[in-house]
Amino acid sequence: MSESVAAEVVHRAVERYLDAYNRDDRDAFCALFADDAVVEDPVGTPPHAGRTAIAGFWDTVHGLADGLRLTADRRIVCGGEAAMVLTIEATMGGRRTRIHAVDTFRVRPDGLITEVRAYWDLAAAEPVG
Repeated sequence: MSESVAAEVVHRAVERYLDAYNRDDRDAFCALFADDAVVEDPVGTPPHAGRTAIAGFWDTVHGLADGLRLTADRRIVCGGEAAMVLTIEATMGGRRTRIHAVDTFRVRPDGLITEVRAYWDLAAAEPVG
């Protein structure tokens, strides 16, 4: 059985994730993850395992978009996990799009994220403006 994780620890980890993303802070983002963390974004694509791979994922995503903004619409925390309903606004080539998504997180008692799974569909992107 896994160690108990306080809900506040999970809330803080998710908040720091949003903050790092929205400040475009690669170092802060990468520091959120355990050494053996896994990011699957979107679900169904090859996972990014470990901090080096997660940093590469960051570089790829931010290389494709001129700007990204995540807005949490709702967060639900249960045990050491969270589900976040969010809106992603991306600017690419001067065009803004909105994508609705759900991200799930697993967090250790020390506040490091061990897993992120992102559920979104680019085919459902909506133009903004």
